[in-house]
Amino acid sequence: MDTRAARAAAGAWLAANRSRWPELRAAHFVGGITALADAEPYPNYKDIDLHLIVPEGSPALASNGPFPAIVEDMAGPWPLEAGIKSDTEYRSPEAVLANPGIAHHLTMDSTLFDPENLLAGLQGPVRAGYPRRQWVAARLAGERSAFAGALGMRPMAAAQFGITGEINLLGYLMTFPTAALGVAALGPPRVGGRALVHLRTSVTAHDRPELHEETLKLLGVASATAEDARAWVEIGAALFDRAVEVQRTPHPFQHKLHAHLRPYFVDSCSSMIAEGYHREALVWTTPYVVSSLDVLHVDGTGGDRAEAASRQREFLAFLGFTSAGVVDEHFDRALHLYGEIFDLADTISAANPAIVD
Repeated sequence: MDTRAARAAAGAWLAANRSRWPELRAAHFVGGITALADAEPYPNYKDIDLHLIVPEGSPALASNGPFPAIVEDMAGPWPLEAGIKSDTEYRSPEAVLANPGIAHHLTMDSTLFDPENLLAGLQGPVRAGYPRRQWVAARLAGERSAFAGALGMRPMAAAQFGITGEINLLGYLMTFPTAALGVAALGPPRVGGRALVHLRTSVTAHDRPELHEETLKLLGVASATAEDARAWVEIGAALFDRAVEVQRTPHPFQHKLHAHLRPYFVDSCSSMIAEGYHREALVWTTPYVVSSLDVLHVDGTGGDRAEAASRQREFLAFLGFTSAGVVDEHFDRALHLYGEIFDLADTISAANPAIVD
């Protein structure tokens, strides 16, 4: 299946579900699909990402506690994830240009639904302003600010889920400096399952491969083998299947805990292992394993909880997160390492000839 078919499937999904959001003002693609030509392959395990834009104050923006408003569904054979966004984030070209999660996508032909020409009116100014230094700096600052905000969630993660919550957060924090490297290169902010693959490519291209290796060490997978990765994907898939069955209590990773997203986890990790990126695959396996364990601890039966406790000890030992003190050490290292990656992004930005004053 190709990207043209994936885009068409998203359009058909939106048409079929349009009545769910009568106030919908616009919708556009985000993520990797925006940079792909129609004829390029789009495997069924890849998801289709959208932003659905509604007026500020819309009930659709209501979140479940601290968790954002996200729609998970299927569009044909592809999983689809739609973030519900307020139109205040699209109130002006300047607001978009300063937003690292939106700006690049509006430089592409990403529009799916735009009856009021909201997106059409933004795209020209956004494309013109995108390479200007003031807006690149604003987007880099946005990634640093988002990192700081996520780091501030550590006490809540620890209180709710203990070490597994902190491990999830440690991996999540990595997405912001990795995205900053894309921003500095005037490309998309690379996140998702292949984030560590993108990190490797970026830092190696700028003669800093040790930053990738240190990130793998930080996340506990530097010495893992392909056999380890395959084994934990298999274990994680079984835990995931059971967690999907029993989950009732909200969880920060709940938007990924749906039966139809199993290939998004399992097949994407298997593909990375086949490409030789088994350690990077383990980084993507980790949130599925620890989140499934969290769910089984809270919502599972007695047998589920016993197995979850055993698997948690096994997985934490595998990653090397054997005590709260070790976790503290990893967070201390993360602040330094992720800071170095942010600094590299600043250096790349300063030397990028495509960025104009």
